[in-house]
Amino acid sequence: MKTRQIAIDGVSSSGKTTVGKIVAERLGYEFIDSGLLYRLATKIVLDRELPKERYAEALNGVSVDIVEGKIIVDGSVFPMDLLRTKEVDELVSPVSEDPKVREEITDLLRKIASSKNVVMVGRDIGSVVLKDAFLKVFLTATLEERANRRFKELFLRGENITFEEVYENLKKRDVIDSTREVAPLKVPEDAYVIDTTMLSIEEVVTLIFEFIKGKEYALRNSQNYSDTLF
Repeated sequence: MKTRQIAIDGVSSSGKTTVGKIVAERLGYEFIDSGLLYRLATKIVLDRELPKERYAEALNGVSVDIVEGKIIVDGSVFPMDLLRTKEVDELVSPVSEDPKVREEITDLLRKIASSKNVVMVGRDIGSVVLKDAFLKVFLTATLEERANRRFKELFLRGENITFEEVYENLKKRDVIDSTREVAPLKVPEDAYVIDTTMLSIEEVVTLIFEFIKGKEYALRNSQNYSDTLF
């Protein structure tokens, strides 16, 4: 079965997850947040107190799938709130830097995308995981705006953290993500870039559907006419 993938990459708290979910729902595609798998690996590292040299063992022997936006671990739905704690936030980038962790998760993401139409969000989807994605989008925003968004999210969850801590965590993560040796955060050459700082969620979604229409128009004027979405 031929499937179609839409890759949405971007910096932390740029709106990838919120926007991706909406786009996926309107298209009837599966939404895949690749970051959740890295957070899952990080949570396991924390629970098992694995040292840095053993990060790659986190997902060994663990069955993982994503169905209707939920992570299924060994046949059971994993509680999402356990993946977005302050402790996970602080360690997820170092865990994600591990080449073996990235290789395992990349393989898993590709397997999922090969069996269904997906909107996949992350930091290296268009550049590494799904290089042949139908559409690639990269979201960005100012650090201040992203810190505000993340702080509000954590505050509403009752997390005891200051704005300054959130700001510094995001700043540190940007550096780690963009300078890691394996699959660093970067804008894919053929991606559409959207600065979400001053845009509403609906405005970003509207732009993405305009890009989809542009891709569809090109297909309608090629030999792949029958493979269009609309």
